Amino acid sequence: MGDEERVEEVKKKGKGKLILIVLLIIILLAAGGGAAYFFFFKKKKKPPAPSATATSPAAPVSTTGSPAAPQFFYKLDTFIVNLADEGGTRYLKVDMTLALSNKQVEKEIDKKLPVIRDAIITVISNKYYQDIATPAGKLALKREIMARINMLLNTGKVTDIYFTDFVVQ
Repeated sequence: MGDEERVEEVKKKGKGKLILIVLLIIILLAAGGGAAYFFFFKKKKKPPAPSATATSPAAPVSTTGSPAAPQFFYKLDTFIVNLADEGGTRYLKVDMTLALSNKQVEKEIDKKLPVIRDAIITVISNKYYQDIATPAGKLALKREIMARINMLLNTGKVTDIYFTDFVVQ
């Protein structure tokens, strides 16, 4: 009987260890589920609104270098233009959005859209790849297009240009 008692004791210890392992696994799964909920599903609190006495960050600066005022935007259709490179083998596909000084400029652009598109195409088609390949070249292109458009406008002006797509091939 001594051997049978030992076998029973070993079986009881084995069952105890098995129960302990199962409990640990359940606890770990619950902790993992709680962590997943916390990181993925819990809504994040919004930061408090800045008070009137708090210092505000600097105003964004436009292409012209002046602080940007509240803006109105006008999205132009895509331009696909051959560049002035020899053989005309390179072209530029560009989407741009104009930042306007006031809402009335939008109506004026609508009326003068063919003339404005022609001015933009003329500026771009006279550029070489080397002229627009660098960030400084893109900035110069923006300024030149903006100056050309502003010569055509009477009710306000374009304060900035944003390239939303710019592909040279």
